[in-house]
Amino acid sequence: MLILLSHKLSTATPVYAGGPSLKLRPLRQIIKGDSSNSYIIEMLNHLGTHVDAPRHFDPFGRSIADYGIENLTFRRPLLLNMPKQDSELITAEELEVYKNKIAEADMLLIKTGFQKFRSPEPERYSMHNPGLSSGAANYIVKTFPKLRALGLDTISLSSVDHREDGRLSHKTLLSGRDFFIVEDMDLSKLTDSPKLVIVVPLFVEGIDSAPCTVLAEV
Repeated sequence: MLILLSHKLSTATPVYAGGPSLKLRPLRQIIKGDSSNSYIIEMLNHLGTHVDAPRHFDPFGRSIADYGIENLTFRRPLLLNMPKQDSELITAEELEVYKNKIAEADMLLIKTGFQKFRSPEPERYSMHNPGLSSGAANYIVKTFPKLRALGLDTISLSSVDHREDGRLSHKTLLSGRDFFIVEDMDLSKLTDSPKLVIVVPLFVEGIDSAPCTVLAEV
């Protein structure tokens, strides 16, 4: 069975650190006498469930449109439950507990549970999110050569309250290598590791990263 691990986009989608929200502008409307309905969509490319490609933090890295779907298919995903409160960081020591399991995975999904605040408290979700420490990012790069992607149920890997450390985490994971970070995922339906995960981004040339639809086989 396939399930979605991504959120729907809307004008109410939370934005990291209060950035620009999605805007919809009608281009044609049947109600106004036009032959069809169509819209112009204006949005940040890091809005909602999205995938960071290396170009996001590496000026010489590949952008999302440089990859094919085979690069974004993960056949050994691992789900870890790591409950986190406001602005808490995931540490290398916490990951080390699962070292043997992570070593065999090609995608690591970290379920913090913080997405429970996404709808009822969007400001809390977008301004006080947990994140991944730079120490944990270093540990991942040095210890898990088979790992190609990291996904989280937080609005970003970078905690707003620890932004400089979060930037370092991004840079460490993405620079000089083919690696993907999927942020603002919906992991609420997962209770165990899925059999397969496929990340399907908007393959827009000229941008670093893109919103995506994430499918999982369970």
